[in-house]
This record gives sequence, structure tokens and C-alpha cells, in this order.
Amino acid sequence: MQISVVVPLYNKSKYVVRAIESILAQSDAVSEIIVVDDGSTDGGGELVQKHFADKITLISQQNCGVSKARNAGLAQAKSDYVAFLDADDYWYPQFISNIKQLKVAFPDAGMFCTAYEFFKDDALVKIKNPYLPVGSGIIYDYFAACCNVDLPVTASSVCINKALLLSVGGFPEAIQIGEDQAVWGALACKTDIAYHSDISVVYDLLASDSTRHFQQRLLLSPHVDLFCCLLTSDAAPSHLKESLQKLIHLSVMSCIKNNLIAGERLQAFDLLVNNDKLIWDKYRVIAFGLLILPKWLIARFYGYARNFR
Repeated sequence: MQISVVVPLYNKSKYVVRAIESILAQSDAVSEIIVVDDGSTDGGGELVQKHFADKITLISQQNCGVSKARNAGLAQAKSDYVAFLDADDYWYPQFISNIKQLKVAFPDAGMFCTAYEFFKDDALVKIKNPYLPVGSGIIYDYFAACCNVDLPVTASSVCINKALLLSVGGFPEAIQIGEDQAVWGALACKTDIAYHSDISVVYDLLASDSTRHFQQRLLLSPHVDLFCCLLTSDAAPSHLKESLQKLIHLSVMSCIKNNLIAGERLQAFDLLVNNDKLIWDKYRVIAFGLLILPKWLIARFYGYARNFR
């Protein structure tokens, strides 16, 4: 199994060396490392070239977004399988080895991923998702797994058959948030997803622009519309449709939650009343009740609810 690694880079010079060093430290070597500098203004591309000129392929482009950067690396990749690593995340040495174990155990799968953990508040925090297999196994209902607290797949914990990824159009360049979730959903409708429960990836939340990302989450992510297309076009297999419908609903409810926490009551109310993707369940009823509570109490409620899910 030959694996190319694509690292999209935009203004992460503080972290990208750590990311690339984690690839080079793999117990099983990768075939190639492709870094796509998406118009960085902090010298990240130059830093990569200085430290790793003989170990990586560097592609430089104008700032066009992470999807175009990933697609540029995907087009350049020579291997049949492509893994992705965001420049502010890093792998433990066994990541590639675990991916190859999955390929041997589940040869018909087209997508492979491992467990990951968050780095936040100066500590490593394990994800919460009781739906995922213990040991290694197939995620039989990807959308049901997405309905849990933490997502089963991130852009740094996945390795995909290149031809399969190209068959769904790669990463959608027209959207700026939720682009990876759109791809994982499309792939889940076409192939088995094999999962290894050994924590092999660190998702660094401290390195993310959390303020900007939260502002984006006040708007309904465009990947929800792409999920709706999977449902209405019959691209989703029949056994996944119920959980996909639930995930679409919960994605809208997540946006409503973010607006309530931010004090944007009118936006939350409008979504609760008028969004046709919602179904009636306890979460929607509770959200109506939260509209009358003060902002600080809403935030406390959701923090408490997350801890006990």
C-alpha cells in the first residue's frame, strides 16, 4: 500500500514543522509528502523549503482556500492512496502502520481512519463517540456516528483511495466551511469506512482560529445542503437514509445552539420556526424554551448537556 500525504498550509508557520516531522517519524514510511502553500503570508512555505527541501514536494498557489489546496495536492499525488494532515495537527508514529493494518483487514474498504484526540487547554482530551468500533472494524452507519458528541473522522485522521476520492469530485471548492464533512458523507454513500481505535492523531484546537470559526458557525454550514442532495438524489443507500435525515436535523440544531450561546436570539428563532430541514424532537422543543433564558445560563446548560451525553 503506497500512500501520499498532502499537507495544506496557510499561515501555520508556527506548527507546520511539527506536522512534517510527525510524518517523517512514522514507523512505516510514506511514499511522498506534498505541501501545498495556499498563499501564506507568514513565511510558512519558505520555512518548509528551508527545512525539508529534499524530503517534500512544495506547491505554491494564490490563496484560494483549503479545498483547492487539498485538490492541488491530490492531483499531484502519485500513490493510489492519499492521506491528509492539516499543518497545525500531527500524527503519532503508528498512524500509517494502523492505516495499513486496516487495509489488510478490510481490503474492500475505500476509506480508512483512526481515532484521534484533541489538544486544548494545554491537555490532551480523548474524543467521545460510543458508536465507533472497539479495536478495528467497519463504521457501518457513518451518519449515525456523526450524530454523537465528536465526529468520527477529521481531515487529519483519514486515508482514502485516490480514484474513489476523485470520483466524488474531490473537495468542494465553492464552500469554505464543512467541506471535509461533505466529502466524508459522499464517500460513506459509496464505500465501507474502516476504523482503528488506536489514537494516532492529535487535533490541535489551540492552533485554530477559534473566534473566526465560531463566527462561521453562526451561519448554517453549506455542507448541510450537500447532505440534503445525497438524500433527495437517492445517492444515499436505503440503510443510511434515516440516520442522514437525523444528522441534517442535528446540524441545523447545532447552528441554532451556537446562535443561542452567542445571544443571537432572532436568528435562532428564525431557524427554529422556518427551517424545513428540522423535525420535531426534544432538542427542538428545548431550544424554544432556551430562547427566554439569559445568555450565560444558556451557555451553562449546553456545557452541562455535553458532559452528560
